[in-house]
Amino acid sequence: MRAPCEDPGEVRAELAAFFLLAGSVSFRGTGRYLLSMSSENAAVVRYCFTQAKRAAHVAPEIQTARSSQLGDHVRYRLALSEEDSLALLGTLGLLDSGAFLGIRREPPEALLDWEEGRTAFVRGAFLTTGWVNHPEKAYHLEFAVPDEGHAQGLMHLLTDMGFRCGVAERKSQWVAYVKDAESVSRLLARMGAFGAYMAFENVRIMKQLRGGVNRQMNCDDSNTDKTVRAAEKQLADIGYLRAHGGLDALPRPLREIAEARLNNPDANLAELGQLLDPPIGKSGVNNRLRRLSALADERRETSPEAH
Repeated sequence: MRAPCEDPGEVRAELAAFFLLAGSVSFRGTGRYLLSMSSENAAVVRYCFTQAKRAAHVAPEIQTARSSQLGDHVRYRLALSEEDSLALLGTLGLLDSGAFLGIRREPPEALLDWEEGRTAFVRGAFLTTGWVNHPEKAYHLEFAVPDEGHAQGLMHLLTDMGFRCGVAERKSQWVAYVKDAESVSRLLARMGAFGAYMAFENVRIMKQLRGGVNRQMNCDDSNTDKTVRAAEKQLADIGYLRAHGGLDALPRPLREIAEARLNNPDANLAELGQLLDPPIGKSGVNNRLRRLSALADERRETSPEAH
C-alpha cells in the first residue's frame, strides 16, 4: 500500500471504514463510549494508530491477545479511553443523537461526497476486511464484513465508483466482491496498492499470452486436420478418376493439377500452385481440385456400381 495519506478528509474516511467495519463500541452511559478496533495484521493496527493520532490528536493503546482457537496466533487491538473515544467519534462524524445509542452505523455523507473520500473509505475497508486471490488461480477481490447492511453499502459505493461488484452471504459473514479481472486491477490501483497491482497485471498478461498461444495452437491443429482431410478426399477422387476412364482424357489444367497432387500428397494449395508451369495461386489450385472432385462425384453417380 502507498504511504499513509495526510489529507484530513481522506484520513477521516479511512478511519471511518476502520471503526465501522472492524471496530466495536462499548456504551458506558449517555455520551460515554469505549472505542476499539482489532485485526490479526499488526501493520494495519499500527497504521490505524498513526491515523487516529493524526485525525483527533488522541493517544490510543495497542494491545495483543494470543488465541489458540484456530491455531496459535496473535490478534492486535487498538483501544481508546472514554475521552479519546468521544473525540474520535466526533471527528469522524459518527455521533448522531437520533441513532441507536447515539452512534451512526454508516459513514456520514460528507466523507463520501468527493472522489478522494470514497477512495479512502474503500482503502480503509480493504485494509481491515479485504482479501485478493492470487490471479494465477482466479480473479477475485472481496471485503468480508459483519452484516448485510455494510456489504450492500460497499457494493453500492463500489458500483458508483465504476466497479462491477456483488454481494453474497458466507457462513457468519457477508461479502462484497469483485470478480472480473479489469475491475480487480483498477481497484488495486485506485486504492494505491501499486505493488499488488503490478504483480496482478504481470500474472494477468502472462495468462493472456498463454491463452493466446493455446488458442493459436488449437486453431493450427484444427486447420492442419482440415488440410489433411481435404488432401485425402482429393487423392481419393483423383484415384477414382484414374481407375474409371483415366486422367489422359481430362483437360490439360485438370490433368496437371491431378498429377501434381498425386506426386505431392502432403503439399498445401500454395505449394501445389508453384509446381505448375506457369505457377498459379491458391484460389486457382482450389478451383481445379474442386472441378476434379465434382467430376469424380458425377462418375460415381452414373457408375453401374452406384445402382
